[in-house]
Amino acid sequence: MKIVIIGNGPAAVSAAETLREQDRDCEIVMLSRESVPFYSPCPLAEYVEGSVPKAHLFLRDRDFYARTGIDIRYARPVTRIEPQARQVWAEGEAIAYDRLLIASGSRAFVPPVPGLAGTLGVFELKTLGDAEAILERIGVAKRAVVIGSGFIGLEAVQALVRRGLEVTLLEAREQVLPAMLDGEMAALVERRLVEHGVQVRTGCGAERILEGADGVRAVLAGGVEIPCELVICAAGVHADLSILEGSGIAANRGILVDKRMQTSVEGVFAAGDVIERPDAPEKHRIVPNWPNAVSTGRIAAWNMLGVVRRHPGLEAVNVVRVFDLPIASFGVQTGDTCLRWQDGRGAVRKVLLKEGRLAGGQLIGEINGTGVLHEMMKKGVAVERFGTHLAHPGFGYIHTLEPLRAVTWA
Repeated sequence: MKIVIIGNGPAAVSAAETLREQDRDCEIVMLSRESVPFYSPCPLAEYVEGSVPKAHLFLRDRDFYARTGIDIRYARPVTRIEPQARQVWAEGEAIAYDRLLIASGSRAFVPPVPGLAGTLGVFELKTLGDAEAILERIGVAKRAVVIGSGFIGLEAVQALVRRGLEVTLLEAREQVLPAMLDGEMAALVERRLVEHGVQVRTGCGAERILEGADGVRAVLAGGVEIPCELVICAAGVHADLSILEGSGIAANRGILVDKRMQTSVEGVFAAGDVIERPDAPEKHRIVPNWPNAVSTGRIAAWNMLGVVRRHPGLEAVNVVRVFDLPIASFGVQTGDTCLRWQDGRGAVRKVLLKEGRLAGGQLIGEINGTGVLHEMMKKGVAVERFGTHLAHPGFGYIHTLEPLRAVTWA
């Protein structure tokens, strides 16, 4: 059996390794649009910052593919899929398959702001190539603007500040981290940014990129020109669906898959940042993170081999660190009840309930136990019996097993 995998990220590699563990004879062809071995994009901001060396980004060496019998083809972006012929096209070549896995990942979203695309000195921070280009530009830049205050944007801000640049953060919505936090919690993060010299402008989107002889010279926002020599666009990501046209593969915001990672077309599977689960608790959401990519890649591999495995649901926990301040969130931002804990030194934890069950959480400064809370939310555990202890950083699995009278709280 010949299996073609589109992609070379965590979903693609976890699928390929699972395939090879279970079947030493199947042919595996992997098509990568990049020219380097499998690496983690998660520490790219730290690489720009200088705290993570380039070698530590790579999770597999170039020999990995040969050792595991994977035919890796670098710089081979797929342009179209023809399910009826069971083939894909890459760089003008048709490549046949018996099973196909689409793990092409996500791409940076670039808003339709004049000059944002194509101006020298304007970047995303999604790939190793992006990070290398930013490092090169930092050599001639003193001021930077970051557009977007999601976790990638805030990581970019931190990296640039630690590189010695003057940084302005633009966020079109009324607060930073709008997808993660409510207004009160976001204000704590904004204060942290300001304490480190960042100019934070919320409710203020970029209107135009102004170009000079050496590339970007300013960003127009709120009618004001913000001088800069470097811009990072961190306005979010979206599933890369560019190769689906004419394929008949159903998609919405992402490729629609069932619990087996099967698409609407027989023999075609999808995994990672590119998928959307219409049947999961995270209904009609794309949740682009590393754990989901790895787990969905493995599930897809099993099912491509004909062994039925079902995915339990996507993990939707967001974690970021802003100037050493840890922040985590999951679920909703409002609920019937809000349980609160704080230590008086800047750490605040909110746990949200709906109908007596966990519905969300926001934790700043002290994020221990986030995974426990998220798992309880996924399982629909009735939690009212725990009272305010649920928000305490000492709450853990053991407390779900013991009577509360036996628990000592610091």
